[in-house]
Amino acid sequence: MQERWFDVTGADGVRLRAREVAGPTPDAPGLLLHHGLASSQRIWDLMLPRLARRFRTVTYDARGHGLSAKPTSGYGFDRVVADAVAVLRVAKLGRPVVVGHSWGAMVALELAVTRPRSASGITLIDGGVSPPGDRGSWEGFKTRLAPPMLDGMALEEFRAGMRRFSAVPVTPQIEALFLSLMRVDADARIHPRLSRANHFRILRAIWEQDPPALYERLRTATMAILARGDDATWNGAKREGVRAMRSAGVPVEVTWIRGVHDLPVQHPGRLATRIERFADAAVG
Repeated sequence: MQERWFDVTGADGVRLRAREVAGPTPDAPGLLLHHGLASSQRIWDLMLPRLARRFRTVTYDARGHGLSAKPTSGYGFDRVVADAVAVLRVAKLGRPVVVGHSWGAMVALELAVTRPRSASGITLIDGGVSPPGDRGSWEGFKTRLAPPMLDGMALEEFRAGMRRFSAVPVTPQIEALFLSLMRVDADARIHPRLSRANHFRILRAIWEQDPPALYERLRTATMAILARGDDATWNGAKREGVRAMRSAGVPVEVTWIRGVHDLPVQHPGRLATRIERFADAAVG
């Protein structure tokens, strides 16, 4: 699998770290993959060998995350969508299928509505499918989704926590994913690459987004891949969101996978297969 790492200048001059995984031919159809909040582009690592058989695939660390720059502003959807467009233009992807996980799915949704010529299709992985009025007050939302207090934790304690709480076996690749979210200092203590302040800036944008209003304007081919977990209330909320999309006339294909929210890690092969089928139809 051939990789090329490169920098992109996004909105407001922010530096974004990206990589391209070569497809079978230089003119292979393109995919742009956008990770979720407090994640990194390494979440796609287990899927890339499969996707590379058919597609030229580009991933990147969103502003504030991973190896990209970490400004204190620009976390609204207008800026992060502009960042995504900058990446696909520099990579010369044409009109790719844009795949987003969680918050990244919300970015893909916003991109398809506000920059419809930039994508031939979007895939929403357990995100971007939200029923009206499900978020409650800002203070309650902020409290529920606040990041854990990990700054300064010993690296070995963090590693032990991975093994205790991970929904999948912690292989070297999974450990590399977890560690990509942290900076390790000279005393072997970890510091989240996404600052707490920037986490809350993104959360505010998520809380303010109005998916049903976006559905009314969405006409790009769409697939939603949703995790069916043990929480019946949350599963029902996703179904309500799908009904809202269909009521708005969104051309959406919906598929469910039994698993946790982080499907790219738990079921990379099944997820890649579904993306491949959808993208083949969307981009030819």
